[in-house]
Amino acid sequence: MNRFAMSAGLVVLALSISGCLVLTAGTAGVVGYQLGKNDQPVGDQIDDAAITTAVKASLLAAPDVDSLRVHVTTVDGVVTLDGSLSDEAMIKRAVGAARDTSGARSVVSKLTLIPSD
Repeated sequence: MNRFAMSAGLVVLALSISGCLVLTAGTAGVVGYQLGKNDQPVGDQIDDAAITTAVKASLLAAPDVDSLRVHVTTVDGVVTLDGSLSDEAMIKRAVGAARDTSGARSVVSKLTLIPSD
């Protein structure tokens, strides 16, 4: 599979998982990410939704990161990661993937370790 097809597939997967941003018939519809729920201008909210989606795609592509256990939110370009992962190395990989995502101004990690039995 070529690089473009792989990237496109990851973006589509991230969009479907996150429910953040759906573009249909030339109009922007937002599912899951609710416009008007904060004081940001709508354009900024759409930018944040796009960053969130890009971070989720990066997490899906990151090796050895249980990306489905990470909740991503973005406000004013500041990405926050919440959730629980199995080890510190995985948390570092998740934070690194988020930091390397275009548009992310900074990353706040609220990731915790899964408690051992």
